[in-house]
Amino acid sequence: MRRTTKPAHWRFAAVAFALAASDGPKAQAQGAEAPLGVTPSSDLARPVEPTRTVEPPRPSEANFARLRYALQAEPAFGVTGGSFYNQLVGARIDYRFTEAIALGWYLGYANLKGKDGRAHDVLPYLNLEYRPHLGEKSPFGLPLGFATGYLPNNGPFLRLSAGVSYAMSPETDVVFAFFTPTFWVVHDRTVVSLGAAIELSYAP
Repeated sequence: MRRTTKPAHWRFAAVAFALAASDGPKAQAQGAEAPLGVTPSSDLARPVEPTRTVEPPRPSEANFARLRYALQAEPAFGVTGGSFYNQLVGARIDYRFTEAIALGWYLGYANLKGKDGRAHDVLPYLNLEYRPHLGEKSPFGLPLGFATGYLPNNGPFLRLSAGVSYAMSPETDVVFAFFTPTFWVVHDRTVVSLGAAIELSYAP
């Protein structure tokens, strides 16, 4: 019986096909390990850290000037104890506990009605003031004040005040006190005056 011998190129082709068939599953396994666009299971198992939201800084009560300087002029017209006119001009230094509450020390010149013409005196007093704003962003305020002091040549002094303030800038206010009832003790008797005051204050 005669055997048919296959040519050499057929044998090479069969070997190449067998090698290709054995490498196919490996290539598929390698491709399955990290396909494009898919996160490996080991990465999915890692805990995801929560995103922290950074809050904007809140305005602090400490972000204002503690000291405030003021210049003030005030006429006073007598309403009890006879007709008289007094004029006050002075300066004040305030210490602000908050943006609205301040305690100030005032030192001024007092031109007063005297027995024989005008009298001159020095007026020191302490002034407690509450100056709230009419709105969060409003430049207007409502200053309310209580002051007590002493005139060396006359006697005790007490003053109340109410007015309106306007912020010309973050540091500068102009204040108009339209109601200033003042009590003057003169030789063991008390007289009352009414007037108004204009003030320019600066808090650097």
